[in-house]
Amino acid sequence: MREKGFEMIMLIKEIYSSMNCQIGSNMRTSGLTPQQILVIKLIAHNKEMTISNLCEELSLAKGTVSGIVSRLEEAGYLQKEKKESDKRNTYITFSEKGKAFAQEFRGSMNHSFNQVFERLTEEEIEEITRALRLLKHKMKEEE
Repeated sequence: MREKGFEMIMLIKEIYSSMNCQIGSNMRTSGLTPQQILVIKLIAHNKEMTISNLCEELSLAKGTVSGIVSRLEEAGYLQKEKKESDKRNTYITFSEKGKAFAQEFRGSMNHSFNQVFERLTEEEIEEITRALRLLKHKMKEEE
């Protein structure tokens, strides 16, 4: 069983690496780093986040995440805001430029992923999706 687990992890790693190559070719035209893209992705999914939330999601130090956010803010993609209801935290949100970029980038990524998945049948996609959801669920049980 242990060998099967290792094989599965290596397959996931290889798939992840291939997808990163696909993403990398799209990113080169954006001028952003992979970490900056991840921050933009997280903001897109959550609408707003604190530096602490980003650190937790990215498993990076506060100084590293603060630097990434500062550079994205300087480039006009993100903005920081305080809330009356929570003066202790600074929330990171998209600027208009950031929203437009996230939408454009998502479209580009969907196109790249569709090129990969168009080689699979609907049944194969459903089977893979079910298996990945099961794996994710089992891993969450272990946490």
